[in-house]
Amino acid sequence: MRLPRVIETPRLRLRPPAEGDLEALFALYSDPEVVRYLSFHPLRERGQVRVMLERFVRAWQQGGGDLTLDGRTYLYVLERPGAGALGTLGARKETYGYELSYALARSAWGHGYMPEVVRAVSDWLLENGAWRVFATCHVENTGSQRTLEKAGFQREGRMRRYFTFPNLGPEPADGYLYARVREA
Repeated sequence: MRLPRVIETPRLRLRPPAEGDLEALFALYSDPEVVRYLSFHPLRERGQVRVMLERFVRAWQQGGGDLTLDGRTYLYVLERPGAGALGTLGARKETYGYELSYALARSAWGHGYMPEVVRAVSDWLLENGAWRVFATCHVENTGSQRTLEKAGFQREGRMRRYFTFPNLGPEPADGYLYARVREA
């Protein structure tokens, strides 16, 4: 299954990252509130973002969106025409379906952007052969829970002491598993 290079929603455009996204991604990933429930600490140097950005640009260049290639993550940059980059959405094939992950700039919270793009990408996956699309979130991350529910995902269960969230401490924490499935 090969992801499209561009996905458009009524208000947003998702596209592969480019070198020119460095400043927007640095602003996003250096914000402690944005990365609070992510798997890494806020990035403090542009060089850290440059390495990450180069990896995601290379994934698109080498794999062309082919989700069957070595479990790589394809990152989309979310942009609103005329307003620039607002966040990111990653998609990757896992053993039990296709996993989505995302981050959104604080200035864009509360506008319904993330449910819009999560629904668009999960719709595309389910319409193009995926049986299952899933995402996880920390049990206290109510914003992400609302995002997934608005995008049509159902909470399937609580995974006890399953994730490590470095911004919340060293102990593993509980998370929720959400999914959308294509009925047989």
